[in-house]
Amino acid sequence: MAKEKLFTYDHYEPGKLYGESEFTVDEETVNKWRTVYPDDNEPGVMPPGMTAMIAVDAILTHQSPRPPGGVHGGQSFDIHRMPRIGETLVTEVRCIDKEIRKGRKWAYSETRTRSKDTGELLFTGVMTSLVAE
Repeated sequence: MAKEKLFTYDHYEPGKLYGESEFTVDEETVNKWRTVYPDDNEPGVMPPGMTAMIAVDAILTHQSPRPPGGVHGGQSFDIHRMPRIGETLVTEVRCIDKEIRKGRKWAYSETRTRSKDTGELLFTGVMTSLVAE
C-alpha cells in the first residue's frame, strides 16, 4: 500500500479552491453539542460554536494529511445568519495566503459556508496554521 502524500507548505496555493464539504444540521448532532455546551440553546438554529467544527472538518478533509507538529495559530468567523436545524450546508475551502515569517511557514485557509438550497452565504472563516516540515 502506497503512503499518502503529505499536505505540506508547498501544497498551499493562494487563490486555489481545494474542495467543498456538505454537512446537514440535524437534531441529533445539535442535541449532542448541547449536552456539552448547554448555554448554546437557541431553539431551531445551529449553536454558534458549531461553526468551528464545520470549518475545521472541511479544512482537514481537503488539506490533509498534514505532517505532524503543525500548530493551530488562530481562527475567526463572520456570521451572517445561523443555519436552521434541518438545513444542509456546503463549505468551500481555499487558501487565501501563505508566508514565511522568522523562518516559520504560515498558511491561511478560508472557508465559506452556504445554504445548499438557496446559496445564501451563512458564515465565513479564516484559519491560520503554522505548517510543520
